[in-house]
Formats: sequence, structure tokens, C-alpha cells
Amino acid sequence: GKSIQGSLPTCSVLCEHVSYLLNHEMYNITEFDFTGDPSTGLSQLLAGTPFSAGVVDFTESITMKINQKVSRRAALMQYIAILGGEIEYDGYNINIRSHRGSIDYIQVMGSKNVTDVAVSHDSRENASSYDISFFKLMDLAVGDNVHIIFNPLGINVKTRIISLEYNPFYRFNIRVEVGRYRPSISDTFYRIENSISNVGSSVDDLQNQVYDLGVSYTIVKTLSVVDNKINVTYEVEKGDTHQYHAEYSFTTDSSGRITSITLEDIFSELLLKEVSSLLIDAAAFEVTYADGSTGSYTYSTDSSGRITAIEKV
Repeated sequence: GKSIQGSLPTCSVLCEHVSYLLNHEMYNITEFDFTGDPSTGLSQLLAGTPFSAGVVDFTESITMKINQKVSRRAALMQYIAILGGEIEYDGYNINIRSHRGSIDYIQVMGSKNVTDVAVSHDSRENASSYDISFFKLMDLAVGDNVHIIFNPLGINVKTRIISLEYNPFYRFNIRVEVGRYRPSISDTFYRIENSISNVGSSVDDLQNQVYDLGVSYTIVKTLSVVDNKINVTYEVEKGDTHQYHAEYSFTTDSSGRITSITLEDIFSELLLKEVSSLLIDAAAFEVTYADGSTGSYTYSTDSSGRITAIEKV
């Protein structure tokens, strides 16, 4: 908007970073499946957009899969989170750095340009952030490591610049915010998806065993978690319908989120032999197979009488 303050005309402009173009619906993607060199993957992820892959500090193979509709910018942030990198813009080139800005710690309080210092402490996270104002712009950039010493407030800390504000036409009264790196929501999404991928690996292992048995169709019938074990009863379509049981162990992080799942055992004898007779009592199955062998299985049920777990005796 335009206005006049006294005799001086002014114009206010609202801008957003050029990367927000990637939020436009025309750049949305519904699937992405890549494994390989991080720079090649970045180029594929940006294909069809105005942006190009720039410098990528990472060389180890990366895997990212997307199977739902997301904005290209969200996918980009997810990709960077998986790498553990930091985004850096160079015009329409997008760099992924292992550390954006100066690695060496820059002393910022020794300058006479410092006009104001403020500190905020978050008691919930036991973390502090600092606002420093300068009379004119120093040689600083977002991501730089900085060393702040200010005895009147008892400040002596090494940290990083997380934001920098100034008027591009009048580079005075510069405001710099420093503090801990703040993980974006993409990081959280990645941790969740990483856990899911671990689950998928265990399921793949189980499927391979089932394929060896010549199974054509499998669904999960029941699932229960007891004493750090996941008990799953599967229903298998193989001409007729059969059931079998698998047991998994799992680990969690400090917040209780599952971080890995491992297949411990699988009971699938019902798929391997022809059953001659099956006797069911209040607590167990007694199976007689056509070859004369027998097997006993105990089971547990929920309040509605559905079987929740089967265990070979």
C-alpha cells in the first residue's frame, strides 16, 4: 500500500521467500521413490519447478518414498531432514549443507555497533534465545556460529544465528536472534516415517517367509501388545482359509514411540500339513495331522471371545 507521512511518500510491500513458489498446487506431487546419490535425488525432486539442485555436501545414498499428495516444498524439507542437512538458497539454486554459515565461532559483543541485548529463557525446554541489535550490519549470516559474552547479564554462550532482520534499503538497527536449532515439523514427520519403514522391513521379512509357503493372500486378523511383545494372528487365503501366528519384539525411544520391530517367531504348521482333526477346548487347540503327528496350541481371547494370541505348547 501507499501512503504519505508528512511530505514523505512511503510504500509498504508484503513479500515472501521465492521458495514458497514450491507451495503452489501446480507443483504438488503424489509419489516419489528414489534411492541413490543425494544430489541426483535433489535434481529429480525439483524437476518441473523453477529451482535447480546446487551444492550438496552429502554423498552417502539416500532413500525417500512418498505415496500421498504433498506440496513440493514439504517434500523438499522432508528430503533435507532425512539427510540431516540444512537448506541454503542461492537465487534459484538450492544447496543442502552439512552446516550452513560459519563453523568458526564469531565474537559479536566486542563491537561498538551493539546497541541492545535481550535474553529469553524457556524453562520448559531449559533453553535460552538471545536478541542482539546492531547499529549497522556486521559480516554475519543465518547459520553462523557466534560467541556471545555479556557480563552484565551473565551471558557467556556459544550458539548459532537463527534469524536476521534488517531494512534492505537502510541497513541500520539490525536485529539478530540466536539460539538452538529448532527442528521443523518435517523432522518430526521423518522420525515417524522412519519408524514406519522399520515396521515395513519386518513385515517384508514375514512376507518372504509366507511366500516360501506358497501363500497367495494374507490379512491381519488380530493384534495385541503384551510384555514388550507384539502378537499377530494372520488369516491366510490358500484355497481354504487358515490362520497362523507371529511374535515380534520392539524397542521404543524415551517418549514411547516405537523405533524398531523384529520378527522373533512364526508358527505356521497349519499351512504345512493337512489337518485330520481339530479339537478345541476352553484353552487350547489339539490338532491331529493326516500323517499321524499331533500339535497343541494355547490361545487367549478378548472380552468378546475373539482370539487375540496363539502359542504353540
